[in-house]
Amino acid sequence: MYTYDLNSYLRPQENINIIYCDYDLHCEAHVHEFVELIFIVGGRGYQYIDGVKYDAEAGDLFFVNYGQTHSFEAMGEQDGFRYYNLLYVPEYFSEELIHSENIYEIFAISIFREFGEVEPVPAQSVRFLGNEFLDIQKMIESMEKEFCEKKTGYQLILNGYSRVLFSRILRKLKEEKADTSADRYMNQIMVECLAYIDAKCFEKITLREIAERAFYNPSYFSRIFHEYCGKSLSEYIKEKRILEAARLLENTDLTNEEIMTRTGYTDRKQFYRHFKEIFHQTPAEFRKN
Repeated sequence: MYTYDLNSYLRPQENINIIYCDYDLHCEAHVHEFVELIFIVGGRGYQYIDGVKYDAEAGDLFFVNYGQTHSFEAMGEQDGFRYYNLLYVPEYFSEELIHSENIYEIFAISIFREFGEVEPVPAQSVRFLGNEFLDIQKMIESMEKEFCEKKTGYQLILNGYSRVLFSRILRKLKEEKADTSADRYMNQIMVECLAYIDAKCFEKITLREIAERAFYNPSYFSRIFHEYCGKSLSEYIKEKRILEAARLLENTDLTNEEIMTRTGYTDRKQFYRHFKEIFHQTPAEFRKN
């Protein structure tokens, strides 16, 4: 399967690329290293995202996460799709779109899926009709013009347009799925984050890495993690590591140094300090008792 790599489609100094595509009949299955929005302005057919088939026509806006499988086909030989592609580097959502509303609510896509059982992924599109369609089309046309002309301040203008576009998508999603609450998404993303952290906590893992996977600004993610778990991310990882160390002390003949390494520690003093904080005794005392 072909991969559209990030460096071929986005310039290093830009976080976005906007492309107008005229009368494309089909596109073979592929994945890409960026986030893609497809806004259809003409034609009818089907979009396939991770094997799920979606009807597609003018006014539909699809969002495809990096790493997802994507393809499409138009219905008629004379009526191929006309559409805009908006490509974003994944980091854009945590670095440029910093606000309290969760970008995850727009994409509703799990990139932690391999680490735990989660709910089915909701539809990955919204449909704009009538005046809404004309509004979005005009906005994206203006974005393409700014991107192509690259006049002074164009990146700031594109950031502003992007904020408005994502807010319009989020509003539309909430209108179409009024029974879908922010709490549901919050619970889902936190369950997936915890499954990912549990699988990775004995390796080097950072707040920024986890936050970017969830499309959150790191400081905001840190706050909601504490609200959800009742402890900081560093405290959570410390407890997971020390509990695993205790299990190895009880059930294996591994040395303290081997256990320290297996549970992700490189600093012996830190390992012993954390162990005493939780069990109020040294690893040797714990094993003896």
